[in-house]
Amino acid sequence: MSDGSGLSLRASRRMPLLIALLVAAAVALAAWPAPVRAAPQADAPTVVMADPASITFRVRVRTDADLASATLNYKVLSPDGNIGGSLRAEVSPGRSADLSAQLTTNGGDRYIPVGSRITYAWEIVDRNGAAVTTPEQTGVFLDGRYQWRSQTVGKVTTYGYGGDDIPANLALEATAAAIGDIEVLLGVQLSYPVRVVVWRSSADGKAAQQPRSATFDSQVVTGGSRVSADVLHIYDSLGAFVDVTRHEAGHLVTKVAGDGPFTKIPAWLDEGTAVYAQRAPGAGYVNGLQQAIRTDQTLRLRNLGAATNQPERVDLFYGQSWATVKFMIDTYGQSKFAAVFREVKAGSPIDEALLQVIGVDQDGLYNAWRASVGLKPIDFPPVPRFAPATAQATQPPLRIPTSVSAADAGGAAGGGAAAQPAEAADGGGSAVTGIAVALAALIVAGGLGAFGLRLARRR
Repeated sequence: MSDGSGLSLRASRRMPLLIALLVAAAVALAAWPAPVRAAPQADAPTVVMADPASITFRVRVRTDADLASATLNYKVLSPDGNIGGSLRAEVSPGRSADLSAQLTTNGGDRYIPVGSRITYAWEIVDRNGAAVTTPEQTGVFLDGRYQWRSQTVGKVTTYGYGGDDIPANLALEATAAAIGDIEVLLGVQLSYPVRVVVWRSSADGKAAQQPRSATFDSQVVTGGSRVSADVLHIYDSLGAFVDVTRHEAGHLVTKVAGDGPFTKIPAWLDEGTAVYAQRAPGAGYVNGLQQAIRTDQTLRLRNLGAATNQPERVDLFYGQSWATVKFMIDTYGQSKFAAVFREVKAGSPIDEALLQVIGVDQDGLYNAWRASVGLKPIDFPPVPRFAPATAQATQPPLRIPTSVSAADAGGAAGGGAAAQPAEAADGGGSAVTGIAVALAALIVAGGLGAFGLRLARRR
């Protein structure tokens, strides 16, 4: 007769054996090689630039598991600092797909000029977590409506189209010559390569221009523009092709000479120097200036700190800016003229820079110039000077948002700016919530204490 103690004894003796077997099995499973997850394949990444309004990035993808995500990361390269973002392509379940992501380049709050250098790479992830990033590629964004040809001499590259290369050749020569002339004038060197995109008419280049007031555009024809630190647009229909190019090339050098992290040269100094870079100022600017001198309707210099948005004042603005620059060079000399740029670049406001170099502020310079053209000086009221500059956050160049949301390839800029108020509001809410919770805890504790005291008295 048995009471089962023998069975219990045998079971207890087998327990260490079972534990040993389980441990051995666990070790064997841990050592078993995991299945190899092949990285997704991304083939034939391409770029389509149909027009100046957008860039479409495409890639063909194959994976061992369903596709999870596909992200296009890009950067616009600039001497002012690279600006980039991300675009998410729409994906659906499947192990192969042709994907695309579109970047808006001229609309809303983003303007990426034709002629910009852009780098990009795709990041592909499947449902197993396997991922691949394609090699980074770099290209120049061009207006896909035309077949472009490029040529490079030194640090200048021009892009042209059409039946002959004469406009691009002229632009190449004019850009290089103007850069050299203004480098000597201002005592600086342009250290990076530049690109000049030449349309054969203003109408051809209209879609590549940044949108402006319809009224202004209807009355003023734009012959060219410095659209970034290293890109010029030339769309000349004014019959002054070479001077338009020299003018815009002058802006490349004035920026290097006078724009610092916190201070920039005023528009009258910038545009006046650019007109000075031309072979001649042009009849329109001269006539507008002479008419204002005859009627004593010239403009106070400190009111020309920004370019005018009044079409009727364009000729006077450029003419008087040029005349003021020429007066400074002729009166004070080239070395002092260049020194004003250096002072502004180093952080001095324009009035302080002028006082340090030539002994007068903007109003004093304006009156000296007025006297040189036969006009009486004006007694201006004192202007407060040299208030400490307030540091401001660096703004992205080219008006490109630093990131683009997955759902909106044309998303708005300024997402980073909105984050700080949101965080501040969040922090304030957390403090109020903490105080409310503490008060509630005190009330509850007080109520429980009173209730306990009453019970104790009853007992």
